[in-house]
Amino acid sequence: MTRRVLVLVLLALAGCSKCGKKPEAAKGGIEQVLPRGAIAVVVVPSLKDSGAKLTLLEQVKVAGFVAPLQGFASAKAFADEVVRQLGVDVRSPAEMEKVGLDPARAMGAAVLLTGDVYLVLPVKDASALNARLEGISVNRFGAGAGAEQKQGDITVKTFSTQQGQPARLGYAIANGWAFVGRDSMIPKLGQAASLGETDRLSKDEQLAEALKTAGSHDLYAWLGSGSPVLQTTPLLNAFVTVSLSNTALEARISGQWKDKPELLAALTPQSAQDFSGVLPADAFLTARYTGDAKGLGVISRQLIGPNLARAFEAGGFELKTEVLDRLQPGTVLSLSLADRPPMDRGVPSFDIRQTNPFAYAHLSGVAPVSSAELIMPTLTKVAEVAPRFGAKLEKQQREGKDLFFTTWAQGQGVHFAPKGSLVAFASPVQRLDAVLASEAAPKPAAATSDAFTMSVDFTKLANSVRGLPESAWGLGGFALKPTTVRWLDATDDLKGLTVTAGAKDGKVLTTVKLSLAIAAPAPKVQ
Repeated sequence: MTRRVLVLVLLALAGCSKCGKKPEAAKGGIEQVLPRGAIAVVVVPSLKDSGAKLTLLEQVKVAGFVAPLQGFASAKAFADEVVRQLGVDVRSPAEMEKVGLDPARAMGAAVLLTGDVYLVLPVKDASALNARLEGISVNRFGAGAGAEQKQGDITVKTFSTQQGQPARLGYAIANGWAFVGRDSMIPKLGQAASLGETDRLSKDEQLAEALKTAGSHDLYAWLGSGSPVLQTTPLLNAFVTVSLSNTALEARISGQWKDKPELLAALTPQSAQDFSGVLPADAFLTARYTGDAKGLGVISRQLIGPNLARAFEAGGFELKTEVLDRLQPGTVLSLSLADRPPMDRGVPSFDIRQTNPFAYAHLSGVAPVSSAELIMPTLTKVAEVAPRFGAKLEKQQREGKDLFFTTWAQGQGVHFAPKGSLVAFASPVQRLDAVLASEAAPKPAAATSDAFTMSVDFTKLANSVRGLPESAWGLGGFALKPTTVRWLDATDDLKGLTVTAGAKDGKVLTTVKLSLAIAAPAPKVQ
């Protein structure tokens, strides 16, 4: 299905026997002509703006770094090839008008319950669009035999390899919009082009509400209530927006919750003090959780994995009652680059049975609990169960403070210690020492719309990598370090990543934001 959508998009942007008529004036927005009962719809609010975004992407340095790996001299060369495949330069409103499109208006695609896909295009010159689609049909499908069929009051133009053969491409024009489909979608184009009042996407009140609060965006997708795509998800519907500027690429996903109410509570932010002051200044990743951890009990097995879950069950340790029910909102954690990560080993394995992740990144964090008196007894129970999952927790004293020192086959694990009514956790143990020694006072509780927030500072991470000692690079450091630094230089317009998630009034919202610093294009030499 994804491939069919892509093909239709290519057809749409690349390029109808020649009717020679001007389209009727478009009536209302594109939601007036898209179907309400589709599995999913995708809308580009402005073709002109989407072309400008492609131009913006050409300026992202990482795109220029990746393009040669794909056989292109530059990011612009890659974009030029995309435009060549499309058949129209979407970066140029004049070129879009030349092929009959109206760049000032929206474009949309719909996926029906039958799996059929079709496009809705803004028409400015029907004759020009006719010619382009006819040429594309011949060049890509070998289907140059044009015909017409009447579907109700709608005339559908079709192209087949030979007269009398099934049509490969078809379209209909109504009210200033072109409805373009392939193969099995063609007999349904007349219906798609003449929706009844109640069948229009504009009548979906849930989408209308989502659009009111969406803000500006370059693309949105809507999966309405009952969409089969959402059957295995916790959402009743889903609204996705994507936007790009020279400072950020951002995606937002929102929807009404239909799953367990406990999980919704876990995503609902609570009032909580901010303990992030205890985190180290060199952290490149920080995260904070202010939801109700009790709600995570219904997915505790999925959170820790089946092996750890079996070990806890065999040892009589119940994660929900012993840990999650006792956690209070406000857990914070961070990752910092290790002092001497083994860079000479290349990309590490993600299998913790083979690689200790704390050899590459150091962990620091604290979690507030309901009672300080519960910390040591709970950790003692974990220590009793630990051998069942291949770890060893030993109660020790370090600088006069009690802690549980953790080891496993790959080295140091996560160490734990009480810090008032907080559980401090870190690896290696020197990071735990720093957390316990921190005198940073918690910040007052502040209102927030997110239960979970994670931020990654790519600039800080890159600077930490650049500052690594020569010993971290091993014998091949003379080659590995310059190569790594060149890669960092080629991606230094990627500044950071922020991921947030929260719930309110039965709805959830997740945001993924990639911070950018796209330089302005160099002025043309006269």
